[in-house]
Amino acid sequence: MDTRERMLSGGNRLSYVLVPVVAAAVVLAGLGLVFLIESSSGSDGASAPAAGSTGSGVAIPAFVLASPPEVQAAYRFVAARPDVMMWMPCYCGCGDHSGHLSARNCFVKEGSTASNIQFDSHGAGCEMCVGIALDTKDLVEDGMSLRDIRNFIDTKYSSLGPGTDTPLPPY
Repeated sequence: MDTRERMLSGGNRLSYVLVPVVAAAVVLAGLGLVFLIESSSGSDGASAPAAGSTGSGVAIPAFVLASPPEVQAAYRFVAARPDVMMWMPCYCGCGDHSGHLSARNCFVKEGSTASNIQFDSHGAGCEMCVGIALDTKDLVEDGMSLRDIRNFIDTKYSSLGPGTDTPLPPY
């Protein structure tokens, strides 16, 4: 009796059939995960930035990638739109305890440039900071002016804590 016949005739028959089936299931699950990641998109149908990228080529740090999707979205928006976030205050108290000048600093350190972004981990652990960034993102996408967005942020969050010393936007 050869090896194959022994395997098929004995208790190893299940192993002989089960191993290829499990291997195929693992491969299919992996392909499904790759497909899911590659085909993920925003609600407007636009492709999402690649993992680890802001969509503008800036690498997102590992602590952000390990965070929930809404935190990742906040970091991507803030990194991509410093021209908006620099005008939005934060009301979590970070102006006092961390010296932040705006909600932008909860995610990106002061002095960062487009070619040299230094991320701040504060935003990843602060629900209010993420809320301010995502509210701002939504209002920008709705076409609101900077002044109207600022008024919305001030109205919604100012009663919750001390605000950063953030100047009003020019328009």
